[in-house]
Amino acid sequence: MTTACRPFLSAALAFALTLSPLPLAAQDVADPPAEAQELPEMARIEQAWNAGDFVTVRQGLKVLAEETGTALAQYRYGRILIEGRGGPRDPKNAALWLERAVDQNHAEAATLLARLYLSNVPGGPERDAKRAAELLTRAATRGDASAQYLLALLYQNGDGVERDTDATYNWLLAAAEQRHAQAQFALAAIHLNSETGDRDEGIRWLRAAAGQGIADAQIQLASLLDTPDTAVTNRAEALDWYRRAAESGQVLAQRMLGTRYLTGDGVAADPQEALRWLHMAAQAGDAGAMTNLGYAFASGQTLPQDLAQAARWYGMAAEHGLGRAMVALARMYETGTGVTADLDKALALYTRALDTDDDGLARVELGRLAAAGQLNGRVAPQRAVPWVLAALKAGNDDALTWLETRAEAGDPGAQSALARHLLTEDETRRDEAVSLLTAAADMGNGPAQFALAGLLARGDHGGTPDYVEAHKWYNIAATFGHSEAPEQREILGNLMTPEQLAQAQAAARAWFEADAERGPVLGGN
Repeated sequence: MTTACRPFLSAALAFALTLSPLPLAAQDVADPPAEAQELPEMARIEQAWNAGDFVTVRQGLKVLAEETGTALAQYRYGRILIEGRGGPRDPKNAALWLERAVDQNHAEAATLLARLYLSNVPGGPERDAKRAAELLTRAATRGDASAQYLLALLYQNGDGVERDTDATYNWLLAAAEQRHAQAQFALAAIHLNSETGDRDEGIRWLRAAAGQGIADAQIQLASLLDTPDTAVTNRAEALDWYRRAAESGQVLAQRMLGTRYLTGDGVAADPQEALRWLHMAAQAGDAGAMTNLGYAFASGQTLPQDLAQAARWYGMAAEHGLGRAMVALARMYETGTGVTADLDKALALYTRALDTDDDGLARVELGRLAAAGQLNGRVAPQRAVPWVLAALKAGNDDALTWLETRAEAGDPGAQSALARHLLTEDETRRDEAVSLLTAAADMGNGPAQFALAGLLARGDHGGTPDYVEAHKWYNIAATFGHSEAPEQREILGNLMTPEQLAQAQAAARAWFEADAERGPVLGGN
């Protein structure tokens, strides 16, 4: 097993240890059927359970556990004490009764007691992973699938036992072959996430887990089937698995299904189905669904256009921290579409989006505004330089003019940004780019210093490699905190003679002395 599987299994362990109520059913028995026949009282207790009369269940199990001493009664009484049915929770006494059932080799009691030792239940025994592992081993070797699954997770995490990837896999396989759904899902993750895994096996186990109703497995299977041009691509089947996951409450699947009906992707566009599933996901707090609803009402393609509704949904998604929703709502405030025009609100939203995963979208929009002069008096030009560069890369011609103007005015940030753009996009202006980099570097701009050092080291500045000057600029950039400069300085230093290193260091010292006399420069370091 590779480390890629560990986050999944660690999360699975936390989920598996949740001591949720379990049904008290006649088939949930590890003892021979004959024992149940010897205890007719158990049938009446099960009738009380089915009727919701847990007081009678608790009292009856207490009598059976105390008077008959059967493992089944002890196990079931311990379990109901943990659940707090028919009376208060009592994990301390539950552990005592489960221990007695374990002494009689009751496998399910051993598994439940192990979960208790791993769960830090208030009032219960102190956490003891080693004891839990012993109990799970006892139950797992007797064929208890839940114990096999939990034991695999302990081996995977090295919790109570030495970490052992082979034991992890083997116990997961044992549980999966007994149709333990979570074990099947875990096996699928191992095969699909590992470089040495068997993809066909991974998909086989993923199908098995999905078929048993594991919603996360269903949506992962749907995603695999939905991927174009693979050996398993089947978009019609993918839609079925998205629907199964959505109907079981998987929020991402609800959003995916709603979006498919919204866009007519692989299915006939259906506004009612789109609204149904997107609303469901949005009500569960899914910001992506909120944004898709905003887009749906803004575009007016499948749903009737309603710009006020679009702004409302974008606003809700923005409040949930989704950057692309902030950008979409900002555009509406900027243009007065569906809301009252307010450039300050738009700017605030664009700026907020800079702190999200959609920061690239926000930089382009802010760069567009800056290049058009709409941020004059609102944002310092030095701050806008990286935004304008992003807009330039996105194809905004005004951005190039803005950078050129700022560079001519001596802004080192603009000189650095323009130079780096020209070096990659316009070979005819290479000499100009080198001059701009040199000017910006001399004014203390770290990105320019690092880029200039690279040009000098490679000889891409229009001459032969100059290791002394390159090392000088790497050294200066490293001092100002450029993350990559120290490594490059070390690499270059290994290629230089002691005399060259001494010259480079002396040149760096001279630059710092001159820089100290010059004082701080806007747009520099």
